[in-house]
This record gives sequence, structure tokens and C-alpha cells, in this order.
Amino acid sequence: MKKSTSLAMAMGWVFSISVAGSAYAQTVEIGTWAGFRTAAVSFTFDDGPQSDVDIVLPMFKKYGYKATFNIVTNWANGNINGMLTWSGVQELAAAGHEIASHSDSHPDGTMSANEISSSKGKINQNIQQPYGCVTLAYPNCNTPGDAQVLQNYVVGRICNSGSSIMSKNGPSNWAAVPALMTGSNGTSDFKGNMQTAVQQGGWVAFLTHGFTTGTNGYANYSPTDANAMEEGLQYAKDNDSKIWVAPMGYVAMYIKERKASTATASTSGNSITVKLTHNIADNISKYNYPLSIRVKNDNNWTTVSGTQGGKAITTSIKDGYIYFDAVPNGGDIVISSGGSSTPTSSSATEPSSSNSNTGVSAEFKIEMEDYMQGGDGVGYRDTDNKNDKTGYRTDDAGIVAVGTGYGIGYTMAGEWFNYSVDVACEGQYSVVARAATGNANTTRFSLSVDNVAGSVAVDVPSTGDWNTYTDVEGTGTLKLSRGKNVVKVNIDENYINVDWIKFTSDNALCPGNVSPQSSGSNGNSSASSNSKGNASDKTSQAIGLGDIHWNAYSDNVYCQVFDMKGQLLKSMSVPKTQSASALWNAASAGLSEGVYIMRYGNRDVMRSVRVRK
Repeated sequence: MKKSTSLAMAMGWVFSISVAGSAYAQTVEIGTWAGFRTAAVSFTFDDGPQSDVDIVLPMFKKYGYKATFNIVTNWANGNINGMLTWSGVQELAAAGHEIASHSDSHPDGTMSANEISSSKGKINQNIQQPYGCVTLAYPNCNTPGDAQVLQNYVVGRICNSGSSIMSKNGPSNWAAVPALMTGSNGTSDFKGNMQTAVQQGGWVAFLTHGFTTGTNGYANYSPTDANAMEEGLQYAKDNDSKIWVAPMGYVAMYIKERKASTATASTSGNSITVKLTHNIADNISKYNYPLSIRVKNDNNWTTVSGTQGGKAITTSIKDGYIYFDAVPNGGDIVISSGGSSTPTSSSATEPSSSNSNTGVSAEFKIEMEDYMQGGDGVGYRDTDNKNDKTGYRTDDAGIVAVGTGYGIGYTMAGEWFNYSVDVACEGQYSVVARAATGNANTTRFSLSVDNVAGSVAVDVPSTGDWNTYTDVEGTGTLKLSRGKNVVKVNIDENYINVDWIKFTSDNALCPGNVSPQSSGSNGNSSASSNSKGNASDKTSQAIGLGDIHWNAYSDNVYCQVFDMKGQLLKSMSVPKTQSASALWNAASAGLSEGVYIMRYGNRDVMRSVRVRK
């Protein structure tokens, strides 16, 4: 095929992508602990008393930390005085805490072997959380059998009132992870043990049964002074650059993934490509907890943006390094010079046909985690403030992990999310959503456009738990105009997770769209033509190209590049230029030859150009 690097104004095609510069290998490092901190600390709470919600929940929310709550499932099933029911446990999960097993029955001796898997199943059936139930804490600290435990859980926790600081690689036996008992029969020195963990670069876990105040129900062994615990949390907060506070199961996954992962990086032009993989294979977990990564900023870039598997990730520059978190086996990580890693609004792909003035098939998808910027009241409405931090974006309104990607969850009736989409072809669009709910009954959400009356309802039947997704068709269609539309997703009933929503029209109208063969041009693909009578010029105007004038934009032009599946490959901000060809040369750095979609302009008004080899 003949190669060219210019933009053809008739339909915006490019007949080659040639990437300048050769790639070279670069050192990539995985942090021992999240955020490249020095030590890890986990707080675990046994039995599930009411004090977990009354005392622990607001205390940990104050400092922004997450803990592990080990639940006796039979107690949560009933209305036992002083103990949480499943609704209270879900309140903890909705705030981002880990819900773990503490058996079904909490026997006086050792839990029976059948409760190893049955308690896990009950928790997964009743509670939605990103990674499912991966932690087991043994009643009375007696393991029912290491081998069977490790067939069902990432980590099994025992007790230890002595020195229990683990190394950076965790315990010698993952079915016997030690935890320091707190309270009257254990330690009250939270600060001292955390200091020791920092000195050793290791991991310390605490085990608490209720408090000296509050409603503790059956969790009345060795009660802990809540003030002492809060002083420990304050110390951790004051030393946040050194101490990573996280649930036990999450720390365990991080260690196992870190030890098993391989990371490589190569730089080419204005981008760095990182491959992060591991070979952990079992039926317990997908082991997709994000790892902290850094690469040397050899080119002294001042701003960077990043994606993994086509989705935006948060990046930062500090002390000569570029930092980011990424999921092993989650796809290539591409770090590009310029721009920002803040997630952008969703966008529609180009139509699948270029017939003129007749109905064509058009389809696009919005990823639920990519709601509009602007915070609460603009991009979303969050009524309960119970969100789980995934690191995908700073205004995390209930984003949850879905496989190697993200969706929205922890939803309550009355909440909503707004999405800005650029629609290539006007039409009536039907809706299919990928969603999940652990509710026993069907759960509903609905969609509207630009706050205009009329909506599509999506009724999601019970999928058994919040981690099992299914495709559900909506009732009715939405009228979408060509250009910018704001799609609003309304949560009508509690507790529903949504991964993505796909919009499809079988008879969309694309005014002025003609095939490349009928462009009427003389074969010159120059972008400088401005003849009003030229058919190719009319076509370029119809699809939003025409002459490119940047006066309406700031000194920088925002640019996104997608593959032909609609996956975002990179987003960046580049200096304002006078030609789309020069803009494409800057945006395509680091890409291999292939077919892409480039969108450019500002965050409110974007233009699209299709390019191919």
C-alpha cells in the first residue's frame, strides 16, 4: 500500500502511520508496598458487633483508611442482640472495607472444615466487594487445615500476642498469618508496633474484638480502648509517606502479585510502554490488585498522561521518576508526554457505514467509570458518600473493579451519573447494559438525554452476586442528536453494578457523509483545500473537519487517540498548531502502524478524524 503522512480531507483518512524514533529499554520498578511506602499495616475486627459500624466506621472514615471485618455468617443472618445483620455488613463494604469470613457458627473449638467454603459462599452471596471474600480469620485462632484453607482463600489469619512483624514477603505460611491481639489481653501500643514495622520494612496486623465502650454483642473478649486506636491512626496519617494502611486480603494480594510479577518498559518518541504480567493461576482470586510502578523520567517530561488497556490511569512525576498504579495482566501501560491522567468524558466511535443521507448502522459504548468532570452535582450525584477508592480517578463515586477494568457500584436510589458523548450520526438508539446485582429481586436504572422527558429503563435480574455480570436490554429507545449529547444514568433502586452501556441504531442519519470514492477530488489529499464548491470539502465540513482554526482553543490542544474498537489508547495535551497533520504527528508518537481514530479540540467540543495505514 502506498504510504502518506498527510490527512485526506475527504473523510479524514491517512494512508500510513510512520513512527519516528527507535525504542529503547528502560528500567521499571515495582514498589515493595503501595505508593513506594516503607511498611504495611492492617487492622482486622472479629465477629461483627454493632460497634464496628458505630465506632470503627466513622473513625476510619475520618483518616481515610480501610480495614478488614471478619463476619460470622450465622450471626449476620439473624437478629442477634448487639451483632450486625447483613445490612450493617453491607454498610461497611459500601465504605470500601474488606469483608472476610470468621466461620458460619463460631464454635468453641476449631471450626469444621465444611465451613471453610460455605462461609465464603454466604459472604459472596450477600456482599458486593471488588475482590470477593479472600480472607479467613479462624475462631479461637485454630486453623481447620492449612491445605483446604489455601484452596479457598488468599490468606488465613491466626492470632499472636507477641512480636508479629512480618517481612516484606509476608509470612512463611499464608494459612497462618499472625495478628497482634489488641486490648486488655494484648497490645495497646499501636504506634510502637507501626514504628517497628517501618524500621524493618515489614507488615504488621492488629486483631480487635470490640471496645471498652459501645455495643459489642459477642465481641467482648479483650476489649480495646478506641482512643488508643485513634492515636495509632493519627500516627499512621502523620507518617503517610512511610505507612500503607490497607485490609489484610489486599496486602496479601499485593505481596503475592509483586513477588510473581515481571515488569518491562521501553521508550519510543514521546511515550513509554510498560508490560506488567504475572503467572499466578488459581480459582481463588484474579490477583488484579493494582501494583505501584515507577520508571525513570529520563526525558525530564513535566506533564504526563497514562492508559492501561486503553483506559486512563493516574500518573505523577516526583524525584526524577514517573509514578503510577497498574493491574498485572491488565494490558499494555502507555505513558505519554503531556496531558493529564484525569479521566475524560466518554465518546462515540465513528459509524460503521459511510452511505450518504440514508440510514446506517451506528454503535458506541460508554464506560461507566468515565462520568463527566465537575464533581458531585455536575458529573454525578452521590447520596451516601460510601465509595471505594480504586485509584482510577480522584473523584471516585463508587468505582468498582470489573475484571481488569472498572465499573460503578455501591449505588443507592436517587444517585445519577452524567456522560458527555459526541454522536456521529443522529438516530433512535437502543440500549444494552452489562450489569450485576446480588439483590434477590430485579433492580432498575434508567437513562435520559439532555434532561429531556423520555427515558429507557433497564431492569437487571438478580445475577447471584455483584461480581457476576450479564448483558441486559433496555426498554425503548433514546433520540440522540448529531454532536454533543449528555446522557444521564439514573439509579432507580439500591445496589446495582454497571460495567458499560452500549448504544445501537440500525437507521442512523449521517447528513453529508459520502464514500471516499465519490469525494470528487483530484486525488490530492492535502488538508489545505478551501474550495466551497469542492465535494471533498463539503464532506469534510459535514464530518466536522473543514479548515482547522485553533483560535477558539487555548495555547494547548487536547487530543485523544482510539483504536477501531473504541478503546482509548492515549490522551494528551499538545502545543497549538496550524495543521491537523502536525497534530496527528505529535499524537501518534509511539503507535505502531494501524487504524486509529483521533479526536481533538477541547474537553467540551471535540472533532474526529479517522486515520489508517
